[in-house]
Amino acid sequence: MHAMKIWDLPVRLFHWSLLVLVITSWISAEIGNFTVHFYSGYAIFTLVVFRVMWGLIGSDTARFSSFLAGPGAVLAYAKNLGRRKPSNWVGHNPVGGLSVFALLGLLAAQVTAGLFIIDVDFINDGPLSKFVSYDQGRLAAELHEFFFGFLQAVVALHIAAVLFYRFYKGEPLIEAMVTGWRNFPQDTVLNPPTLSPNRRALAVFALAVLIVWLVITQLPKL
Repeated sequence: MHAMKIWDLPVRLFHWSLLVLVITSWISAEIGNFTVHFYSGYAIFTLVVFRVMWGLIGSDTARFSSFLAGPGAVLAYAKNLGRRKPSNWVGHNPVGGLSVFALLGLLAAQVTAGLFIIDVDFINDGPLSKFVSYDQGRLAAELHEFFFGFLQAVVALHIAAVLFYRFYKGEPLIEAMVTGWRNFPQDTVLNPPTLSPNRRALAVFALAVLIVWLVITQLPKL
């Protein structure tokens, strides 16, 4: 076996930070702590904006182009899922790539709905609620909860897939997402991905923070 670094630090921080923030948002909503819920939502908003930009200009394995696969490629990969051996895929495989797009899409939809929520008591309104009517704001609240149900399903499938790969196919995906490194068979010819410098990620993250700040603090003033 030989080790290869396939995940950069920004992708790994995004992954684990998102997990913590989704749990925080869930618990804070359940207990009615909407101050924490709002700030957690803003943090998720920032991460989604960052990940979209990083998917365009980040490391090879972070770019959407590296795991955006058509139906044919997805089906071809899925046919081999039953084989009890590692697929030795560098980065997201075609099926895993679909989960990334589903997760980001649901998070973007849920965050967008949250921005326009109008509370029945007008206490916990979203920052952009002034731009919609009461009925539209209530619809946004319903969609916010509706999308979370789908998000829970995607997260559950993601966890099940990680366990399947770990214990059935022998692929330590969790370890790779923690350390960034993964072992591949010595006789497997693979091209190491090019990983972008962390300073580029910091610049992209700063831009994401600026975008979110403008949306939640300056846009409502228009």
